[in-house]
Amino acid sequence: MAPDLDVLVKAAGPLAEWTWHRSVTHSLWLLPLIGVFAGYALSRWKGGALASWIGLAVVALVSHPLLDLCTSYGTQLLAPFSNRRFALDAVAIIDPAYSLALAAGIAVGLRSGVATPAARRAGWAVLAISTLYIGLGLVVNRRIEALAGDQLRASGIAVSRVEAYPTLLQLPYQRVVARSGDVVRVGFVSLLRPGPIAWEVFTQAHGPEVEAARATRAGQLFEWFAMGEATPRVADEGGAVVEFDDLRFGFPGAPREGLWGLRVRLDAAGRPLGPGERFDRELPAPASRLLLTIWRETLGLS
Repeated sequence: MAPDLDVLVKAAGPLAEWTWHRSVTHSLWLLPLIGVFAGYALSRWKGGALASWIGLAVVALVSHPLLDLCTSYGTQLLAPFSNRRFALDAVAIIDPAYSLALAAGIAVGLRSGVATPAARRAGWAVLAISTLYIGLGLVVNRRIEALAGDQLRASGIAVSRVEAYPTLLQLPYQRVVARSGDVVRVGFVSLLRPGPIAWEVFTQAHGPEVEAARATRAGQLFEWFAMGEATPRVADEGGAVVEFDDLRFGFPGAPREGLWGLRVRLDAAGRPLGPGERFDRELPAPASRLLLTIWRETLGLS
């Protein structure tokens, strides 16, 4: 879990998390070097073969960003030499099935003794099961994207891009974002019961206000962070207010709204008033009701 110490950057400001989380502390260039020093320290503390401790430390550290890669958040695997964000959309950021499988392997190892054949068998078995689970998530994600594209084309709707994003706690029920120019469609579908997707359709805003907000440092940061899913709209609150939603993350009941976004206020001349501010949207319903909805939609019960 050491790479996630970068969450401490939140104290630097509301936009710091978007800038630095899953950045240099998740780098495939840096972590092996840290693993060498960590392995050396562990060998001096615990004794035993230096090479084994270094190998363990490097594999443990590198496994963290590789697992983060399988989510939709975006991980800067090549930092500090590149700020490109990588994401496979295979599993949700929170997936207890994956974590519980790993915990079961640890429990067997502790019960049997860490150096026993039973512990090694449990470790290899859990590694195989958890890796297959991620592979299954990739297959589900790609099949949902293909399903959504086929439904849209069958309705005579041409789209330039269709992306599916895992929702919480399971694999089959995912959020789908389809784009055709400025027209955006957002819907949810379960691969267990793949019926017609009920799309929410809207047109994203464009114009000088949006371009002015987009040109700010915060606007550029958010578009980079959202990996192509930063979607603007304009409100009039005694002056234009441009809000960008991150459509990768959201809940049933409010498909148009992301979990978080950026708000830029403009004066009467269309100039930004300040650097822009992060906002986190309230859930569209109590968390328990949302989780129940997700499971019912996953199983096709509603």
